[in-house]
Amino acid sequence: MRATGVVSAIALTVNLVLAAPLQAKEFDKATIMLEHPANGSIVQLNNSNSLLVSGFNQFERWLTKIDLADYSSRLLPLPADVQYFTTATLAQHAKPQLVLLGAAGVYRFDSNTNSNELLFASDSMFRLVDEARLRSRDFSLDLGSGLSDFLLPDFQHYHLYRQQADGSFRHFALPVTARVQTWNNNRADYSARRFYSLDVNGSGLTDLLFVENGRFKVFLQQADGNFSSTPFYPDWPVSLSTEREADQRSDAGRSYGGQSIVSLNDITDLDGDGIPDLVLSREKIADALDRSSSFEVHFGQLTEQGLQFNAQPDTQINIDSVPTDVVIADFNGDGRKDFYIPTTHIGISTIVRVLLRGSANLDIDFYLLDDNRRYPAKADFRQQATIDVSISNLRFDMPLFELANLSADGKKTLVVGEGGRQLRFYEPDASRLFSRRSERLNLDLPRDSSRVRVMDLNGNGKDDILLPFDSLDKEANRNQLQLLLSR
Repeated sequence: MRATGVVSAIALTVNLVLAAPLQAKEFDKATIMLEHPANGSIVQLNNSNSLLVSGFNQFERWLTKIDLADYSSRLLPLPADVQYFTTATLAQHAKPQLVLLGAAGVYRFDSNTNSNELLFASDSMFRLVDEARLRSRDFSLDLGSGLSDFLLPDFQHYHLYRQQADGSFRHFALPVTARVQTWNNNRADYSARRFYSLDVNGSGLTDLLFVENGRFKVFLQQADGNFSSTPFYPDWPVSLSTEREADQRSDAGRSYGGQSIVSLNDITDLDGDGIPDLVLSREKIADALDRSSSFEVHFGQLTEQGLQFNAQPDTQINIDSVPTDVVIADFNGDGRKDFYIPTTHIGISTIVRVLLRGSANLDIDFYLLDDNRRYPAKADFRQQATIDVSISNLRFDMPLFELANLSADGKKTLVVGEGGRQLRFYEPDASRLFSRRSERLNLDLPRDSSRVRVMDLNGNGKDDILLPFDSLDKEANRNQLQLLLSR
């Protein structure tokens, strides 16, 4: 391998050239110095050629806006009560806007005045602010008008604010309760239920679906854009575990051996027919360390009664451990969605390895949906990686492992970090998903590679790689955002 560089004030051009038949890769590298660690969230302001980067420490939090035209950056002012941020399409604004969720309601950042204005006041479950954190959260969505609506969780309701053409908002209180767990140290944990937006009854309008107490709970959109506060319960012949059945707290005197917990993993169109499909997760528990999982797929059918599913799974994926994550996306550009599932085996050998070597093995398995709408019994491809564990600092540093469309053809390249100092690029391979040989690029990687992001920043149809560094990284890289821009 040969790597060459040309340095300018803000960009370093890196050319990867390898012997045939591997194709050379080219990146432009830009380094943005930040006034804070890049340990929060990274959000792209589409059509605005900008990035939003949040960071925090135990005393302060920050939000920086980066102009991708010249890589300049500036800190943005934050309302004292803000907890989350995202982007939204607002009436009377041509470009997406930065919006922030606080205890008082939803704010819009005005770049002209460098200040925040309250779009609307609302309660939410975030009535007290965690002053040491600032992250992104999906609290805006488009329910069909072309403008962003807002969905805010509360303890007894989800507050839906439908944006009108004049920029005003219409409020609907949807009766969806938060999830709560209490503990014997007087701690109480509250969490919002995940929402799904899809057309449930075949009306052509986007509805809202939640799972509550093991049941699918739907709020249907009316022809005038309003939402009924009376839920609709579809009679889909699939069973989910109730919250009591899924409760794994250990202080109730319950044995979990032989238990099977079924939950909704996702609702998404897997086979490319335009109809949402169900992905259920089933966890089988033999004991505290011996667990296995499966992902059961029910393909959607559009009938006169609306969306329907078969009682039995149409296809499924079985794994002999519990995944650390599940990613569902089209990896090979065939229009069908595939799975990659990272897993680690929790057993005596893993515990000993962590104690002696400070690391644990991670297996990443890939499952492709075939022409017959079936996932294989055995993974189509497996890649191994290592989790670095610091027991003294109670820290788990995940390996860099990403899929990136680097050729604008929809086929993903496997990007793997090696030893914190090298990126390996495994090209698409029709016979085995990814090539056995890799192209290599030597550069420092973030300590915690779980924060690395892949997105198309310059609109050329190719993914770029974003490397965020925090205050615990090497001094030369500390508090930076490095961009590898695909040519």
